Amino acid sequence: MTKRILWVGEAAYPLATVARASITIIVPDKFGAIGRLFKFAGTVLTAAFLLNAANNAAAGALGGGQPGSDSGWPVVLALVAVVLYFVFVTLPVLRQNRLYALTVDTAGPPTALLAWESPGPAYELQAAVARAIENPQIEFQQFVSSIIVDLRHYQFGDSVNIYGGNGNTGVSK
Repeated sequence: MTKRILWVGEAAYPLATVARASITIIVPDKFGAIGRLFKFAGTVLTAAFLLNAANNAAAGALGGGQPGSDSGWPVVLALVAVVLYFVFVTLPVLRQNRLYALTVDTAGPPTALLAWESPGPAYELQAAVARAIENPQIEFQQFVSSIIVDLRHYQFGDSVNIYGGNGNTGVSK
């Protein structure tokens, strides 16, 4: 914070345009990740069983006897695919912690987001920004270590439930 400008990385936010500085809890979408795993597993295993049944039917029709000993390979490949999907896609989401984010909203569209795994630093920085807004002479520096967050795995923002109606746009007439 220097000369009434809040610096977040390379972005500069004039304090006169800061509309809100608030703490938001960003929660990993663990249920969504499990749902996607079940959907993937259901699709892949169904396709594997259908392919296996078609292979067995073709082997029985052509050979007139027993299906080959390697007729279960589609199911084995599907199981390997499901395990790999779990390890590389689902497990990272399940292991993520909730994040405490300081969001700085401006009068215009830009929003800055700083996130921590514990709530203390977020609340401290929010208080410092509020003090700087109230007192123009305050200058301070606080360094935040970088983390990489894939927000596709988190629920961020408000959740709204709309019941009934057609074509709800969130605008009252």
